Amino acid sequence: MNLSQTSYNIVIRSEKEAEKYYSRLSSIYDFLAASEKKFIRMGLKLLKPHPGEKILEIGFGTGYAQLMIGQAVQGGLSAGLDPSEGMNRIAQNKAVKASYKDRISLIRSNTLPMPFLREVFDGIFSSFTLELFDSPQIPLVLKECRRVLKPGGRLVVVSLSKDQPLPWVGRLYESLHTRYPWLLDCRPIPVRSLISDAGYEVKQTQESSIWGLPVSMLLAV
Repeated sequence: MNLSQTSYNIVIRSEKEAEKYYSRLSSIYDFLAASEKKFIRMGLKLLKPHPGEKILEIGFGTGYAQLMIGQAVQGGLSAGLDPSEGMNRIAQNKAVKASYKDRISLIRSNTLPMPFLREVFDGIFSSFTLELFDSPQIPLVLKECRRVLKPGGRLVVVSLSKDQPLPWVGRLYESLHTRYPWLLDCRPIPVRSLISDAGYEVKQTQESSIWGLPVSMLLAV
């Protein structure tokens, strides 16, 4: 088995437990995840959504990226999938207040299988979400992304990264994730390897860090 199949933590928490967890946090999530917003903006610069396009976001949370995508795709569509009822409610309210309800479509869904036909979207965006899926599910999510992307469609993933050996902060974080998976939900994954193994061509990569943990932003087709 290759690196991307063996070298990162599994997810112990069930999907139902995760949904309840994020619903409980939904009212304060914008505050808790404030440090992620700059990476979301960086990822959207890689994606470059533009008017008339159909863009899908996996894990839309409270709708931070949805508003930026909705603004960019005038005449098109920004769709989103997220299993959390609380997150969905907040994101829907934001779309209404921004007068983007006509171009934003949010669906409460656990992603597998995606409730879309083949070759629908020009681009897919996912930030700090792919690493929430259990290890066997990640290749299935990426396969579903390929199914619903148009030929030549773009995939941008922002993720905690383990494509290179982790620094001591990352190794400590992994250990804490193993012990307290209900508290530390994300974990570093070999995101570039996983995307390449799923049959995508990685076109551009940007590297950064958050709280000492490596972050990768990848554009693939």
